[in-house]
Amino acid sequence: MKKSCLFVLTVVWLTLMCACSQQKGGEGTSADADSVVVVSEHFDYADSADNAYLTINIELPEAADEVTTKMRSYLLQLVGDRLSYVTSYEGRRAYPLYHGDSDDAATQLKYYFKETMLLLDTLSANDIGERKRYLEEDTTLTPEQKSEALNDLPNWGYEYKLLKTADTLNYVVFLSQDYTYTGGAHGGMGGDGYITFDKTDGHVVSQFVDTTRVVAMQPLLVEGLKQYYSEAGEQPMTTDELFERLQLPFDGPKRQIPLPLWQPCPTSEGLLFCYGQYEIACYADGMPSFVVPYSKIKPFLTDDALNLLKDYLK
Repeated sequence: MKKSCLFVLTVVWLTLMCACSQQKGGEGTSADADSVVVVSEHFDYADSADNAYLTINIELPEAADEVTTKMRSYLLQLVGDRLSYVTSYEGRRAYPLYHGDSDDAATQLKYYFKETMLLLDTLSANDIGERKRYLEEDTTLTPEQKSEALNDLPNWGYEYKLLKTADTLNYVVFLSQDYTYTGGAHGGMGGDGYITFDKTDGHVVSQFVDTTRVVAMQPLLVEGLKQYYSEAGEQPMTTDELFERLQLPFDGPKRQIPLPLWQPCPTSEGLLFCYGQYEIACYADGMPSFVVPYSKIKPFLTDDALNLLKDYLK
């Protein structure tokens, strides 16, 4: 079996990590914990085929009580939904969800790993076969050019991470992120983003800010994006220059920055907003992200977020 390595996911992952502790371990091992920390298990898988590779790194809360059991179940469902739609661009699952013992996380994850690897193997082999046929039928290429092109056919790759990025007295945050490469000019980042659980009952904070107040939030979003580009080494921008730089959705209001598809992530300093690749900017601009201080974002928080972050809003 041959292995391939892509470092894009690692770099972006480190960039998006919240300022908090990160626990490490092998499959089935538990991290150290005290009375506050959510104890975790780590599940790591890697394999490759002739034309594709797959790596999966997952961290799940141990099912120690009703709250952590609820979190664990939610994340396992999230993993199944994400992996069973890998490379699917038509809204259809590539293979069925796991239907065995819902409490057996290891067996579930091994099922998804096996099915995803088989899927990548099949699709990549079909893709390579089509590329070879195209090259062989191309009468404009010399035998040397064909040989060179055949030797440079790209392998597919998929990397998935679900890891804990923050663990405080009131909440715990996991980041779901993946990287997909299917032989094009470059791969793409995706995932479900930040998932924040309220530790009181284990529910997910599904909405941090009032989506009906996007217009009123524009100054905060503009300021945050200017900060992002400035910290990336760009010269200070005017607001007009920022809008010229951005690639906003064609079906949205002109000169209005939308909220990110990912939910914001709470940090000790404020809410971290992160946009996906191509969401508001070109590929070269990465995934624009910035922190809005709680003192500024407080008027726009939902009741659920206000309750979760009350200790930071005093």
